[in-house]
Amino acid sequence: MQQSTLLTVIDPTTDDQAALKRAEQLAVDTGAQIHAFCCTYVEDMAHFSSRKDAKHQTLIETKERLYKLTAPLKAEKINVSIEAYWNEDWQESVIHACGRSGANMVIKTASPHSNIARQLTKTSDFSLLRNASCPVLLTRSGSPWQNRRILAAVDIDSNDAEHDLLNNVVVTEAQKLAKATGFDLFLVAAMEGNADFSAIFNLLEEEKDDETEAELVAQRFGVNPDRVIIENGSARKVIADTAADINADVLVIGTVARKGLSAAIVGNTAEKLLDELAIDILAVS
Repeated sequence: MQQSTLLTVIDPTTDDQAALKRAEQLAVDTGAQIHAFCCTYVEDMAHFSSRKDAKHQTLIETKERLYKLTAPLKAEKINVSIEAYWNEDWQESVIHACGRSGANMVIKTASPHSNIARQLTKTSDFSLLRNASCPVLLTRSGSPWQNRRILAAVDIDSNDAEHDLLNNVVVTEAQKLAKATGFDLFLVAAMEGNADFSAIFNLLEEEKDDETEAELVAQRFGVNPDRVIIENGSARKVIADTAADINADVLVIGTVARKGLSAAIVGNTAEKLLDELAIDILAVS
């Protein structure tokens, strides 16, 4: 079986590389390899003889830095590759790097976002969340996950095929992460009003027993019924409250790709929670 690849975004503006620390933890837990990717660019080229010289010298310096950053990982016998890339648009560069490296996950240090930053995709993580071809883990710090709990958020308030597919992807990624780390997996669903779970899950009459709502959800997604939380309210509030209540280390949530002005103004639940929660978020689509 081919080794999984964690594309780790290296920030050229800081010495604190939380994403690389998180990648190291996951590589040890899962046996994955790390592809350390750094997109760099110099706007002020006055100190260089030409644009070509600026690009050449900057890439050399960036590669040297990448070698130093990843040396301790190689000493741990983690399979590491590096890539320095010259481009003004780092999100687009990361997205293309996913294809080149065959990445199974992108890991990046989360950036704070104001309402203005949500609309300026070149200064935010949202473009990456919406367009990456694989799950994106936005990490708050490189500190080890302490509580050993993963929370997966699903939308069972509707039974359309798109939501059903996204739910399956969310739970699949959460299950993989839970198995790799040995963490407990919890599942949360927000409901608005009364829901007919039999209709949502397309249960036949003879399939209807006396299971509780949590048991029905647990059966559908293959989780422990005692770790299923179903609450009435908005998804944003229910997910945030549950993450705090169970002391989750990481939230796994689906994000639907959006384009245009509505994406910048409205956003989605994953994007709104990104700046509310002080935990890591694994966004899948």
